[in-house]
Amino acid sequence: MTEHSRSAPAAAPQTGVQIREMRPEDADPLEAVMRRAFDPFDRLLYSTRGRDVLVAVDADDTPIGGVVLHATPAPDRPAPHGRLGIVHFIFADPEAGIRGIGTALREAADERFGQLGCTETSARIDAVNTASQALHRSGGYHLATGREQLRRWGWRLPQRWLQAGHGFDPGMQLWLRPDTTPAPRSPAQWTRLAATWVLNAALLAVIAWRAPRGEATLAVALGTAALAAGVLLGVREAAIRLTARSQALDLEHAPWGNAVGLSGVLALAVGVWLPLTGSSTPQATRWRHDAEVARLGRAHLAGGLAVAALAWTTILIEPDLAWLNWPDLRRAAVMLALIDLVVPISPLIGTAARHVKEWSTAAWVPLAVLGLGPLLLTLLG
Repeated sequence: MTEHSRSAPAAAPQTGVQIREMRPEDADPLEAVMRRAFDPFDRLLYSTRGRDVLVAVDADDTPIGGVVLHATPAPDRPAPHGRLGIVHFIFADPEAGIRGIGTALREAADERFGQLGCTETSARIDAVNTASQALHRSGGYHLATGREQLRRWGWRLPQRWLQAGHGFDPGMQLWLRPDTTPAPRSPAQWTRLAATWVLNAALLAVIAWRAPRGEATLAVALGTAALAAGVLLGVREAAIRLTARSQALDLEHAPWGNAVGLSGVLALAVGVWLPLTGSSTPQATRWRHDAEVARLGRAHLAGGLAVAALAWTTILIEPDLAWLNWPDLRRAAVMLALIDLVVPISPLIGTAARHVKEWSTAAWVPLAVLGLGPLLLTLLG
């Protein structure tokens, strides 16, 4: 379940705004607020069934925001294995014109978690949802790296992911507010990029093992998987960063560990690669997505064109190389072009398609055609 914020995090709500538990008659008005705040895909995921819901209401007792949350069953253990509080959705009416609703809702949720005896709380936040990141950062949350999650929960990590709705939606990151552990230092850039390469190389290796193409040996297939992930994603990332730098925009990389579950299932069950390209976002802590749409769009257009060039190259030529399984490389390039250039929405999301479409639909349409072409030629051939 995605987590959202559409309100400024720093300001206190204006006089007359109150936070209370949702009543049956609030359901329809609150859903109407949600529809104004969420994009079409996230509306499909919205649910309050089996969860606590707190609503923000104005002076007329009309819902203008809400937070949907729940807590896991309460084991008799201290942090980090005790009760986990989970924020599923937090949103404010973009038409209300009232600042600080998100802060009031987050604080009310934290108070509820305290009443329930939660030893830590979590929220899943989109890598480009800067409003929600700022909202939760101001409340003591921090981005939990994969290393921190593994060190914190150990063999219980899959259980925590399942409880928090983690491991499904690409681009979503897990944020934590633990009571006992200080926020760790963020990993170096090369470490994050290496994590993305390892994740995708492993997925491509699983696919090559499950659905082999050609007569390549296992060693060649594994080598091709590692090379494909490195070249395809490396060239893409280089094009994005060089274009961003030419616009005086410094980017940082965020791996998509959140989608390991979905990608792993697709690789094992269907033999399909869902590329976990990761997110390239500005390094500034309090950057605004709406202010960077144009520069991010141009940077990802360059990355998308680089991917398209690689995919079309694998279609148009077929060298006979003993050390490289060209059909596996082509399959990976075609899939990367399809997802990254054509699909702008979750859960099978491409960041190039998303950023370019947000910036210019006129630029995204031909990019999508370029991304779809290699797949059509492969199917027709």
